[in-house]
Amino acid sequence: MPSAASTETIYSTVLACPPEDVWRALTASNVPRSWMWDSSLRGTMEPGSDYALYADGNNLIVGSVVEADAPYRLVLTIDARWDDRVADEPAGELEYLITPTGERECMFSVRLSGLTGATAAAVEQDTPELYSRFKSWLEQSDAG
Repeated sequence: MPSAASTETIYSTVLACPPEDVWRALTASNVPRSWMWDSSLRGTMEPGSDYALYADGNNLIVGSVVEADAPYRLVLTIDARWDDRVADEPAGELEYLITPTGERECMFSVRLSGLTGATAAAVEQDTPELYSRFKSWLEQSDAG
């Protein structure tokens, strides 16, 4: 069955915290992420390593770390597993860019590419809300 063309979704916002806080929030293992479906990260964010975002014992997303330049850039493969509609779709790529813009401020950009079908549709719909929650959580918490 031919797949639809892949898409690219980009989300950017200014965060009122330093890049190191953002990096820690993205890469902390086994810490529930209230902003991302109460999932936790299993794995390390070292290039070449595998990771999984899981909740309630189920893998929601699995992938590998392509690049990690702490605390400025993280590139991952992203293979959606959150339901049967997306489980057989091809993996894409997730890139986080964290650019300092002040002493306690940074530009945070998320780029998701190479996704198709139901995965691409879900990412396009959910990305703004998901990372808006991340921004609120990070700026209101003691993440750093």
